[in-house]
Amino acid sequence: MKKNEHVNGICCGYTKDGHGVVKIDGFPLFVKGMLENEEGELVITMVKKSYGYARLLNLHKTSAERVKPVCPLAKQCGGCQLQHMSYKEQLRYKKQKVQDVIDRIAKLDLKVEDVLGMEHQLYYRNKGQIPVGLKNNIVQTGFYRINSNEIIDMNTCLIQSERINTVLAVMKELLVSYENASVFRHLLIKDGFHTGEVMVVWITRKKNFPHKEDMVKELVDRLPFVKSIVLNLNTREDNVILGKEEEVLYGQSFITDTIHGLKFHISSKSFYQVNPVQTEVLYGKALEFCEIKGNETILDMYCGVGTISMFLAQKAKKVIGIEIVEQAIKNAKENALNNGISNIEFVCSDAASYAKKLSEENMKPDIIVVDPPRKGCDQITLDSIVKMSPQRIVYVSCDPATLARDLRILEDSGYHCIKVQPVDMFPFSHHIETVVLLSKLKTKKHIDIELHTDELDLTSSESKATYQEIKQYVLDKYGFKVSTLNIAQTKQKCGIKERDNYNKPKMENSKQPNCPKEKEDAIKDAFRYFQMI
Repeated sequence: MKKNEHVNGICCGYTKDGHGVVKIDGFPLFVKGMLENEEGELVITMVKKSYGYARLLNLHKTSAERVKPVCPLAKQCGGCQLQHMSYKEQLRYKKQKVQDVIDRIAKLDLKVEDVLGMEHQLYYRNKGQIPVGLKNNIVQTGFYRINSNEIIDMNTCLIQSERINTVLAVMKELLVSYENASVFRHLLIKDGFHTGEVMVVWITRKKNFPHKEDMVKELVDRLPFVKSIVLNLNTREDNVILGKEEEVLYGQSFITDTIHGLKFHISSKSFYQVNPVQTEVLYGKALEFCEIKGNETILDMYCGVGTISMFLAQKAKKVIGIEIVEQAIKNAKENALNNGISNIEFVCSDAASYAKKLSEENMKPDIIVVDPPRKGCDQITLDSIVKMSPQRIVYVSCDPATLARDLRILEDSGYHCIKVQPVDMFPFSHHIETVVLLSKLKTKKHIDIELHTDELDLTSSESKATYQEIKQYVLDKYGFKVSTLNIAQTKQKCGIKERDNYNKPKMENSKQPNCPKEKEDAIKDAFRYFQMI
């Protein structure tokens, strides 16, 4: 099999990104835009050691679940990956995506529930983060072309709220008329779904520029629902969107929205779920899994602006919310005060270090809720959760793979996964949110086992995975490469015996670079996956 070779094949499933999988003599090819059970002609575009990529040329057999994309830019824009799939097929694929990692990574004999989907899948996003640029002196606003930094110019996005689209259209007119597009890097627009309040964040290269005040006045005059305009200064030369310095140009530094009757302040940097309709479904499910009776102390880790915390506090005795973003904690405290909720304590801290502190203080919360970023929980956080020994853990995740990894660790630490419930927060994309209920095992029976050291094979772990298999696992899951030296160093730290003189420097007193922590953690994850530790 080689590049530019033409082959025919049948799609047998999907990758985690929603690409079709076609196997030619057992060799998997990943094909963008192909649906399960479709048959077609492909041209191979890249060949790796254990897999390859191909482009679909012609379909010989078309799936009944194939639909015409609703957006004319679907094939160019990198925002939506699944517009060629019926919504029914999107939900089936996402359920299977979660089930696959529960089986393969978590190694749990547990059936994933059907995905809770949306009745209406368009205009659901309450947040737009839109790049701004110039091409041939023409203002461009839109999202990036797939796998590039080229902006696909658009005035309307079919998954963003109509108010966001309206703001985008007017801002584009202002950038043209006042000739300030070169100053702007991004537009960040946040829409209060239930209140109708809108925040517009100008992410700029300069703090001061011509006609700044005129642009503010015209935007507010034309769109009275704009209640806040914030300038965010970002002079960095990288891909980080928001800078540190901000200035309120109009209104306040926040807007307000409501969820289930609770009011929330939303600032430029605070996390707030982007799908308000499904947020109520997601948080409702988390609340259901908590099974609150009224006397519980609950720890809410990665609490953001306190959305889940306040849901919990309405029924629990006390809630402690932890979040590392200072502005989010400020908003969370304001939110609790504005809603008259006094049984919440919010702490600005790294989740891992504060969880460790609480565990060392022998705190015993009844329930712990975690809603970590895409990378999941680190080992310190998980160890601290286990040490605090809550009766129930409710894990809210935006990444099935890191969720499954953490579930395996919690299962091995005395917790049992009861239910896995996916919620579709992001129609037309491959992303999926998942809520999991874990309960502490109550074991009364035990057996005594006596083992002698000569019965143990202390080096058997080395044979469970090759260096290449470990490298491939890390690349597939984390998206970066690790070296043989990185693996060898991590093996040494974990007490995994290596062959004599393996990977030793050839020159005496030569120095070897230490394995970065990020890579070490990924390699340890691979060791756990292959049951090496």
